[in-house]
Amino acid sequence: MKKLHISFIAIALFVLVFAYQTNAQITFQVGAGVGYSIPTGDYGGSSADFYNGTQYGVESGFNLHGKARVGLLFLNAFGEVGYTNFTGNGEAAPGQGSIDISHKLVSIKIGPEFPINIPLSPVTPYLQGFVSFNTISGNVEFQGVSNVPSGKYDIASASRVGLGVGLGAIVKLMGIKLDINIQYHAINIAGKEYKIENVTSHERLDNYTSLNDGKDPLYNANTVGHFIQNDRGIGALEFKLTAMFGM
Repeated sequence: MKKLHISFIAIALFVLVFAYQTNAQITFQVGAGVGYSIPTGDYGGSSADFYNGTQYGVESGFNLHGKARVGLLFLNAFGEVGYTNFTGNGEAAPGQGSIDISHKLVSIKIGPEFPINIPLSPVTPYLQGFVSFNTISGNVEFQGVSNVPSGKYDIASASRVGLGVGLGAIVKLMGIKLDINIQYHAINIAGKEYKIENVTSHERLDNYTSLNDGKDPLYNANTVGHFIQNDRGIGALEFKLTAMFGM
């Protein structure tokens, strides 16, 4: 019986020590920051490309985001919620009316981070990968454009699943951790579709008020209303600076 008591005490001590060591390795940080996003793939281009249905014609925009990070032993997990406003403007064709485009992108990202610990250094580089859940909405305004009535119109909200990778560095600075990060974000890896959300009497206009990143199955170069020939990839290169607080 005495040996059993000793064994029980030894096991209990082992569990307590293991739990203490594990808890000592758990870290948690939360913060917020700003960034700058550059459209890539078919997300860029000109207003003429948008009119022709080949690209979206938006330019770089600023990003606001919040981030949380949980660290356990040699691996971190992070979550991020971000908002970016992309805009673009120009002519549908030389001397043929103007187009103003605004896309509002809300992204939720989750994934692992792999820190590269450098002994006695205030800088910790890391690599990351993530899956994202994205919602795109916005508006578009036409003035004097052929085959489209002038006015400002809402773009129906659409959701897509994306993937991305990134690299960054955490810099310890007077109790604050500055998170410097670059991400490549493929926003619509899954969910591409051609779907007219708002049907009006103007068939061509209906294409512009839905995201329509999938090919029009009725595409015909000789028609006004069926001009989206191919699937369109939406992506962004994102530069971010985040102030993180916590252990």
